[in-house]
Amino acid sequence: MMNKRSKLLYVWVAVSAAILIAGIVLFALFGFNTSLDRPASKTVDVSYNVVVELSEENKNLLSEASEAAFAANGVTYEEKLELEGQADPNSSSQSEFYPTGNDFTLRYVFDADVSSEALANAVTAINEAVDAASLGTGASVTVTTHTLSLQTFNESLWRAAVAVLTGAVVALIYVGVRFGVGCALTGLAAAVNDMLLTLSFFAITRVPVYAFAPWLYAAIAAAASLGLWLVRCMKLRENAKDPAFSALAADEAVAEMCKATDKAVFALAGSALVILAVCAACMFSGGAAVFAGALVPVAAALYSSTLLAPALHVRVKAAFDKIKAKRARYTGKKRAARGEE
Repeated sequence: MMNKRSKLLYVWVAVSAAILIAGIVLFALFGFNTSLDRPASKTVDVSYNVVVELSEENKNLLSEASEAAFAANGVTYEEKLELEGQADPNSSSQSEFYPTGNDFTLRYVFDADVSSEALANAVTAINEAVDAASLGTGASVTVTTHTLSLQTFNESLWRAAVAVLTGAVVALIYVGVRFGVGCALTGLAAAVNDMLLTLSFFAITRVPVYAFAPWLYAAIAAAASLGLWLVRCMKLRENAKDPAFSALAADEAVAEMCKATDKAVFALAGSALVILAVCAACMFSGGAAVFAGALVPVAAALYSSTLLAPALHVRVKAAFDKIKAKRARYTGKKRAARGEE
């Protein structure tokens, strides 16, 4: 059975390579979709509500009055948004609006360094222009300013990524010391593959993420991959102590390893996926997005620990077994020569 699985190594490599190439190309062209980020900025919202209907003339009047006020106070906006409806009260994002029919907001986004005093003066000028204009019966206009500080969420994500990746490196060193260089090399290859697959997934699918979230997910992929591979290595080492298993060929030894640890690997990965899914369902929008995104690296780790890593380790173990056999023969010859002397 393992002979067939080991022959599929090129299939798994081809699958990974295709995803990685697509991910690299799309990342080079578009980067990640970091639309969940809200950088430091200042905004002026000119919100218009009327009982009967929205008037294009009044929209233009509000726009002209606002922009004239900004120009008079020497401030330049970076982005202008025309938002139909009202801000969603059930959302933590100030950019999510739900349709109401007769509500319209002009949002002007400014750099965080723009003078607050100048914006306040501009707001006063807009209100004066609105008061002097006739906007129709039942119409009301409110002008508000908002200051959005740079979110520290990205910093915590970055630190988390560094911490998780450090844990993965420690686990890799442990695998090398405890289970041998061959197991460490396979674990390293699987971890790197899973990290790149995770990054490629977000580059290809364009799923909205925070700026450092892809790197956090890549670190989680490395840690999860090595954790699942560690379960395999423990069983492989245990089997090697049994004379009945120590003489097995590489493909047979890896087949026995997989047979004995498949349930544990699926149980661990499955539990992690369920926990992440529950957390995503229970959290607010930002936290839910982080937990939902973490499903991807765990799934990538499950893929490599089930398919890619065992197939690869057949080749790695076979190569190290040959080196070990040659070393044993060389040592035996030296001992025999000393006996003759």
